[in-house]
Amino acid sequence: MSSNPVADEEKDRLFVGALARGLRVLAAFQPGEGALSNQVLAQRTDLPKSTVSRLTYTLTKLGYLSQDHDTGYYRLGLAVLALGSTVLGSYDIRRVASPLMREFALDNTISVSLGMRDGTDIVYLETCRSQARVSVQLTVGSRVPLASTAIGRACYAILSPAERAALAPELAQRYGGDWPAVAARLQASCEHYAQFGYSESFGEFERDVMAVGVALPSPVPGMPVVCLNASGPAFAFNADTMRKQIAPALMQLARRIVP
Repeated sequence: MSSNPVADEEKDRLFVGALARGLRVLAAFQPGEGALSNQVLAQRTDLPKSTVSRLTYTLTKLGYLSQDHDTGYYRLGLAVLALGSTVLGSYDIRRVASPLMREFALDNTISVSLGMRDGTDIVYLETCRSQARVSVQLTVGSRVPLASTAIGRACYAILSPAERAALAPELAQRYGGDWPAVAARLQASCEHYAQFGYSESFGEFERDVMAVGVALPSPVPGMPVVCLNASGPAFAFNADTMRKQIAPALMQLARRIVP
């Protein structure tokens, strides 16, 4: 397999490059930020500014972007929201999980999230924050790296050997020279998951965040892997508490969601 996905795309006669470039523009927007200029979008997508200008014009005409009349900058439009709502609505597991997750967050004063793998990232499908004054600030649609987060490591741990092998070139490209060390940590996480039934990330993704993660059994054959994590600030949750109290409770939550 080639380590250059762009080159692979150029060789694929069925691949529509213009569509892919438009989707790269949409994917450049991050949760919680304001409108972006064509220059910023060009930097994030590695596309020429002239190409980005044509794409943002087209996407605005179709409703996928909206343009600020004062600055000329762009933000995601309502057509994207409609698509996102359709995607989220297609996962019935969210409707089952949400009330149980809220109960878990209240009982354990810790944030809990439901996510699904997208390439080398995890995308949050649902999140419930605790009522503690300080909690982890991630929302639906947030993306976190697979390799350094508890939720990502849980998703990775239950992939088949063939799926891990297929994912390895993408991870290697993302991490470059750090990939051997990242791969070793992922392997250690898989061994931990096989022994204890959960993954952990203590200060690795964010220095002051402690997290544990578990994968949900697939209720439908062929359905993408869905995982849970519980995360809280390090001053409130030490490693011993996460392992002895939060991890068992999270494993029980997973069994309640998918018996």
